[in-house]
Amino acid sequence: MSGLLTKSWFLAVLALVIMLGTQVGSYVLYRDKIFPADKDVLVIKREDPSPIGWNFSSDDLKRLKSELDKRVAKIAEREANLVTYEARLQSDRIEIEEIKAEIERMRDTLMKDVVEIEAWEGKNLKALADTYGNLDPEATVSIFKELDDATVAKILRFMKPATIGDILQEMAQQGGGNEAMIKRAAKLSNILRLSRDDLQAKK
Repeated sequence: MSGLLTKSWFLAVLALVIMLGTQVGSYVLYRDKIFPADKDVLVIKREDPSPIGWNFSSDDLKRLKSELDKRVAKIAEREANLVTYEARLQSDRIEIEEIKAEIERMRDTLMKDVVEIEAWEGKNLKALADTYGNLDPEATVSIFKELDDATVAKILRFMKPATIGDILQEMAQQGGGNEAMIKRAAKLSNILRLSRDDLQAKK
């Protein structure tokens, strides 16, 4: 026996046996700790969900849908009316612009006609002033009696100052104390003065 203890292979086998024995003993002693028994698992059973309560009947749904359809129809109608109004407003704008353009054309034409008429009137008044200026003052005053003050004043504007003085003097003398004739001569003289002052201011 003592001879075996000196053998290296025997010692190796002996060490292996001891190691295996130790491991088996450890397994037996600590098996419950290494592999614990299954514990009770808490199982929660999920209950079936309660059905959702739906209190609307078929008639309620129909009524709700009908109300929504009416509102949608009203909104569509308002949108259509708005589009129509915008189109009408745009048409009115175009028409107003056309009327304004037509008024501008008419005004330009009228102003041109006024200028032409004034030029034509000026020529006629000058011709009348030359004609009446060649008459004696008495005859001229007799003609002026048939004309209004505005026309007489226009004709006098185209006459020479000396001729105007003779005519106004004759007008006052023909009155023979007639206050109306004297006032008319004074009025015509004042109109001529204002007219000349206006012309001087424009120059």
